[in-house]
Amino acid sequence: MDLHSDSGAVAVFSARLARALDRCDRADAPQLLFEAIRSIVPFEFVMSVAYRREGPPDHIGDTFDDPTTRRAMDLYLDGTYILNPVYNAYLAGLKAGVYRLRDLAPDNYFSSDHYSRFKVRQYSDEELGYRTWGWPAGREEVVIAIELPEAELGEISLYRLASRGGFSDQDCAVLSAVEPLVGSVFRAIWRHRPRPARNERRISPLDHLLVDFGKGTLSPRECEVAHMILKGHSGDSIARNLGISITTVKTHRQNLYAKLGLATQQELFSLFIRSLQEKDVLAGDRM
Repeated sequence: MDLHSDSGAVAVFSARLARALDRCDRADAPQLLFEAIRSIVPFEFVMSVAYRREGPPDHIGDTFDDPTTRRAMDLYLDGTYILNPVYNAYLAGLKAGVYRLRDLAPDNYFSSDHYSRFKVRQYSDEELGYRTWGWPAGREEVVIAIELPEAELGEISLYRLASRGGFSDQDCAVLSAVEPLVGSVFRAIWRHRPRPARNERRISPLDHLLVDFGKGTLSPRECEVAHMILKGHSGDSIARNLGISITTVKTHRQNLYAKLGLATQQELFSLFIRSLQEKDVLAGDRM
């Protein structure tokens, strides 16, 4: 649709968005926000979470209505989110905006054999080459990323059948035009949602693994640097947090890559995933 020419759709969108804002402290607010978005860019289903650097994501809402897909959502929240390009882009500093999911994923990101034991399955017809067990097949995904306080990131992911054309460039342009408004309402909803205190939050698979990752191979300082890289810290952030110079950070990074036989940050993350596999973290039954 064209926001400039379809005044009826704009009126419906505005009314629904206003209702979501008015009810931002109510349980139905996420669904009202989803319906506002649907009025200008139709979709088949939607899911929304909020990511944080420590621990698993918070579930904001979705429109899944069958037990298998509900279970897939649970699996995602329990651990397979660590494979998701949105989560990894967030750790790398993703900004607010509208993104096609395939544009956030590096080439061949999920093609390695070491993903085969997780509760994800490789499928050649998926835009990433994999999906969580039970996730609806053959969909294209467009992501609305929303910056939140406390360095968290909101995700609203819309899905359509890829075989029917997925999302057009105009769809993405419309979503980009309303993203600031959607983001404001999302933040209002997020502020009213109960969230566990930091010391009550569930420990993520990443936190479990980082206790031992690199021990026996890396020095204590190199381990710290590796852990912070895996958590998405930039070189400047590592320097600030550890009280060292950026030059020293670069030296530690070069040394730890050499000791682990790696060349890139992606290879470091792949090694991390293999370590999860070896520890049976998130490993599922073969199907």
